[in-house]
Amino acid sequence: MSSEGAKKIIAKVSSQDLDQWSVREHIHQELTSWLFFRKLAVDCSRSNISLLGFARLWERSAAECLADLKWLEKYLVSRGGRSKPTQIEATTSEWPDNPVEPVSPCKDALFVKKSILEDLHRLCSLADKSGDVALASAIQSRFMHKETTHVKNLAGLLQQVVRASKQPGLGLYLLDQELRHNDGVVPWDSVNDPSQQHDDTLEV
Repeated sequence: MSSEGAKKIIAKVSSQDLDQWSVREHIHQELTSWLFFRKLAVDCSRSNISLLGFARLWERSAAECLADLKWLEKYLVSRGGRSKPTQIEATTSEWPDNPVEPVSPCKDALFVKKSILEDLHRLCSLADKSGDVALASAIQSRFMHKETTHVKNLAGLLQQVVRASKQPGLGLYLLDQELRHNDGVVPWDSVNDPSQQHDDTLEV
């Protein structure tokens, strides 16, 4: 292939307007999600709440949102797009401390993760319709599996939190201790991941 032919191919790919698939919109969503999870982490670290296992979980979630938005921004620029910073809306969610009530913030966290996953499905669908195989493949390989797993894990965590909250006090802090022991990773993470499960059947 001649250098002119290669230039034409690069120009064709680079000139595609990724904004029509709202990649920037998803970057903004990751940014606001980072702020949301960061706020929850700080709330749980307060001395009158002191749920350090939950704080570590939210810190992990915030760090992942930040890493994902950086990756998407680099991808956007590599495809000919531009970085256009947006204003971040202040989160209104707060971890109640009188009494310590975890159900509402955990519901909010699940809603945020579901919103991220739904928007990824939207992006992937639009990329498929527009014939952008590269973008669809990037979303599928980097984001879809892990975000689906996160939604399952947070849904399971919410169930545990609701159960523990029926008798306020010890149950919640035992759950927090379990999260702390696992460095903020939900204990059933590997159970929700089929790739981490083993076939225990014996050959006859």
